[in-house]
Amino acid sequence: MAYITSGATLRGDVTTAVIQGQNNNDAFIGAKVAPIYTSPVRAGQYLKLNLGNAELLNSDASKVQAGSSYPRTTRAFDTDNFTCFEYGLEEVVPDALASDVARFFGLETETAKILLRNITIGHEVEMSAAVMNASTFNATSSTTAYTVGNLSTLSFVADIATAKQKLLLKGVIPNAVIMNQEVFDIVRRATLVQNQFFGVVASDSRRTLSEAEIAAVCGVENCYVARAAYNSAAKGAAYSGAFIVPKTYVSVASIAGGDFAAGGIARTIIWSEDASAPFVTESYRDENRRSNILRVRSNRVVKIIDSTAAELITTQA
Repeated sequence: MAYITSGATLRGDVTTAVIQGQNNNDAFIGAKVAPIYTSPVRAGQYLKLNLGNAELLNSDASKVQAGSSYPRTTRAFDTDNFTCFEYGLEEVVPDALASDVARFFGLETETAKILLRNITIGHEVEMSAAVMNASTFNATSSTTAYTVGNLSTLSFVADIATAKQKLLLKGVIPNAVIMNQEVFDIVRRATLVQNQFFGVVASDSRRTLSEAEIAAVCGVENCYVARAAYNSAAKGAAYSGAFIVPKTYVSVASIAGGDFAAGGIARTIIWSEDASAPFVTESYRDENRRSNILRVRSNRVVKIIDSTAAELITTQA
């Protein structure tokens, strides 16, 4: 059973308003690429069957003569582990200020929306660092740099095909491509990509492709485009916007949710005994300040489940 921090009250009303008030949730792809998985323990260990040690793709079966023994194989198991960490942010909502601005908007609801966005940005950063990581996944440079100057020669479809073949050699059938908005805006206009979808047509008959159409060109179910931005400047410095997921890589991957045995590259593991939801909104009273304190928190880790389940394309952009 999840517990509530002493003195804090779960704010179901605020959380509901936050969910209904969001109109830009599609900018974030963290929970799509690393689906939520709830764990009753904060830290745990689990078994892994790796391609080599578990001999998963071996062709060891052979003909057996009547009366002869069947050949036997051995299989080694590996282990992996995870540890969830608590992330959170609080903000003071003074009574006087809440009353003063009440004629314009509900201060608590708007504050909770901002706090939720702050913590969601943190999750997106964590996902990006884990998934777009050439130290974890194999990375191969694109045939041509993904730049505007190369729109007529950019070999995106060929690069995807090469990545898919590498995954098939590891027993993985990819179902998604992942990229940031900058890369998406390039490949959706690339001549060879357009020809793959429309056939060879006059340039004035073309249009930019959607995510679903890019997925169809790639032969996968989904194309996840990371649009979320954050302030990349140091705290207190002038705002400098940047996309959270960089344009450095395109990931061709198998994405799955649920039990780890279902495969997929990653999960967002939530410690369910400490949180009733992936992101929990709470409040408590501070009479010394004559204020309500709003808190949004998450006890989680983005965990790579299978490092063979994705191939990275280095865009050279």
